[in-house]
Amino acid sequence: MHQVPAWAWVGALLTLVLGGLVLVSLPPQLPGAVAIVEAVAQLDEPTTVPPRAVKLPHIWDDERPPWEGTGRYAIAWPPQLSEADHAAQPLAVYLPRVGSRFRVWLNDRLIAENSWDDPGYVDTSVMPHMVTLPAELLAKDARQNRLVVEVRGTLLRKSGLSPLVIGPKDVVETRFKKIYWWQVQATWMVAACSVLLALLSGLIWLQARERVFALLAAASTAWAIRLALTPLVEPNMPFELWFYLHKLSFTVYCGFLYLFLWELFDFRQGFARRLVVGLLWVGPVWLGVTTLTGNYNMYRIWTAVLAVISIITLVLMFRRARWGLDGDQRLMVVVGIVTLVTGVRDFLVVQLNFPGDGDLRWMTTGSLVFMLTLAWVMVQRTSSYMQQIGQLNQDLEQRVRDREQELHHAFDQLREAERRQVLEDERQRLTRDMHDGLGSQLVQTLNLVRGGTKTDSAAVEAMLTHALEELRMTLDSMEPLEGDLPAILGTLRRRIGPALEAAGIELVWQVEELAPITVRGEPMDSRGVMHLFRCLQEVFANIVKHAGATQVTVRTWMDGATALMSVTDNGRGLGAGSREGGRGMSNIRLRAAELGGTVTFSDTRPGTCVVFSFSTGA
Repeated sequence: MHQVPAWAWVGALLTLVLGGLVLVSLPPQLPGAVAIVEAVAQLDEPTTVPPRAVKLPHIWDDERPPWEGTGRYAIAWPPQLSEADHAAQPLAVYLPRVGSRFRVWLNDRLIAENSWDDPGYVDTSVMPHMVTLPAELLAKDARQNRLVVEVRGTLLRKSGLSPLVIGPKDVVETRFKKIYWWQVQATWMVAACSVLLALLSGLIWLQARERVFALLAAASTAWAIRLALTPLVEPNMPFELWFYLHKLSFTVYCGFLYLFLWELFDFRQGFARRLVVGLLWVGPVWLGVTTLTGNYNMYRIWTAVLAVISIITLVLMFRRARWGLDGDQRLMVVVGIVTLVTGVRDFLVVQLNFPGDGDLRWMTTGSLVFMLTLAWVMVQRTSSYMQQIGQLNQDLEQRVRDREQELHHAFDQLREAERRQVLEDERQRLTRDMHDGLGSQLVQTLNLVRGGTKTDSAAVEAMLTHALEELRMTLDSMEPLEGDLPAILGTLRRRIGPALEAAGIELVWQVEELAPITVRGEPMDSRGVMHLFRCLQEVFANIVKHAGATQVTVRTWMDGATALMSVTDNGRGLGAGSREGGRGMSNIRLRAAELGGTVTFSDTRPGTCVVFSFSTGA
């Protein structure tokens, strides 16, 4: 039976792959969702550009002059969603490309932000994003909904906004997960393959000293660096360095890959070789000038140069085919054509904004196929080394498994020790709190009963009620509030409200949403909640006992990254001797210091104002 050559069946398979890419790149069908392709854009700083309607994708580098700084996009709410049942079917926004930093506002309320104030270079545009629209913020009249995407952009990063999608959360999430896998997880998968190919070819070069393997190792390393830099939102390096390395690694990959192919095909064309060597010399300089000038069109020109050289390489391969190619060389020609098609398609759609689904990068699949084909050819040429490499891989895998088992065992032991320590710390805290609060109150009640005199049942009832409130407060502090100050105050309000009402004091509640309180960089735990309860308990006790107030106001607000809370009454003020200084104020200050906060007391005439300030993670 005649055996079908590898290049023939691989070519047929890759034709099916290209057909599949065409199918998945067709406009997605998202039932109930609406694609937004227009917005009103404006640049706020450092220069101001008045609002104007733009088509999406809107790329800041294509503006004249290019935009950079902070801008915003006002999105008209699609009328198709006006009848949606938001409670039963939550809505979400899918942002395929936005950045390099962004925030999303719904009806003047911030509902999402990504790395907006993080220091250093951040680029959120390297991956898709999905933002759930809180149903409680949506206006009953859909025409009154206002959606704004605020963007901070950087030159050379194609900052701006791509067409977004608003629709049912489950539908939008399906699209988001698909693109996230394609852009992020698939990229890491190809990067891992590139690293393995670089290691394998490098090891073979050390054994065989054949230049073809050194060239392949260099090309695979450059491609792995390029892919590793691509999905990083926070690369921990200046933008200029990231951009230069990201683009230069692609140039180096192309150059060494062309040299590898010509070595593999035993080419002797002096012109083509000089062209590639010139590419490797000119590339760093050209990209350096591009980085310094911030001119994105220079990079587009350079990408076009790389595409032209790729076409020249394929033409030379076809010319070489007239003299006869072996099976591996024919296979490389077929795969090279497919890879070139994927690269040219991405260049036209992503860089030049040709029609197509720019969220799906064909080059990821093309490069993966090309890497696998190179690996196949390399294995075919180095069959004598495979047994040795296989043994090395087995030893390495076994060492990794052994080390992983050791690490798992050590981690389990550490986690168990930490769990026991946390339980012990919590037990000790509860013991102290119950001793200081509930225990003290019960002892006082017991002494009153044992006093030998006639017991006042009302006094006993009051003391037992107080003891019960202490127990409830201890239990409330164990709720997982995680530094949510409004929730903490709401819990306390249920406890103090009846006492204030019984004392004839009106409670005015002006508590708004705040960023979570942090203590030394961590969310406030149950111990911190109890400290805060005690502080406020002391404040309200002073108001009830000494202030002679008829009204007390609780207010919260944000000042930058600081959460502020004030308790103000209209009583006699600090000048009333019984309220001036004393152990109560000292205890409040000490407990606030335990939370990493501060407290100030001021005479408002009439009344007293106590202001607490705490740090947040904002």
